[in-house]
Amino acid sequence: AKVGGVAGYELSDTAREILDEGDRRIFERRRASAGEGWLMVVFSVPESERDKRHQLRSRLSWLGFGTVSAGVWIAPAHLLDETRETLARQGLQGYVELFRADHAGFAATADRVRDWWDLDRLHELYDAFLAQHGPVLAGYRRRRRIDGARAFADYVSALTDWRRLPYLEPGLPLDVLPPDWIGIRAADTFFELRRRLAGPAHDYVESLRAAA
Repeated sequence: AKVGGVAGYELSDTAREILDEGDRRIFERRRASAGEGWLMVVFSVPESERDKRHQLRSRLSWLGFGTVSAGVWIAPAHLLDETRETLARQGLQGYVELFRADHAGFAATADRVRDWWDLDRLHELYDAFLAQHGPVLAGYRRRRRIDGARAFADYVSALTDWRRLPYLEPGLPLDVLPPDWIGIRAADTFFELRRRLAGPAHDYVESLRAAA
C-alpha cells in the first residue's frame, strides 16, 4: 500500500481476523458454564496426507482443545465459531466433523477433564505467572503515581506471559476444575494490571512517537 506516496505494507483481511481472534481470547474472560456442553472434533486423515494430520493437531492444541483419543478432541462449546473459522482458514475443514455434545459417563466429568487436559502443568504455569506478576501488582496498589516508562515495561511483561495461558486453558467450567482454581487468581492479577497500566503505557508510547 502507498501512504503519502511512499510504498509500505498493510495487514491483509486474514491477518486482521487472526489478530482480532487473539484479542478476544486474551482480553475477554470467557468461562464456560456446566450446562453449556462441549465441542467435539472428530477427524480422520489418510496416511498419505499425514502433514495435514500434524497441522490439525497443532491447530487444535493451539485453540486449547483437550485430547480424548488420537482423532477425537474436546473443548468448551463456546469455541465453536473460532474453531470453525480457524480450520476453514487453514483449509482443514474437509478432514473434520464438529459436534455439540454432553458428557454422559461413565466416569465423573471432572475426572475425565484431568485426563483430557494437563491440569498439573497448567497449575504450574499459573503459579509462575502469579509469582512473577503478583508482587508487581502489589507494588502498584501502594503507589499514587505511575511512571509511564515503568508502566509500559511492566504491562508488556505481564501481557507477554499471560497471552498464551487463555489458549492452554480455554475457559473450562469451574465445576470440573480443582477447588479454588488458581487460574482465577492469575486472571484477576492480569486484568487488574491491565486496568492500572494499559492507559499509562499507551500514553508513554504516544509521547515517544510525538517526540520522534
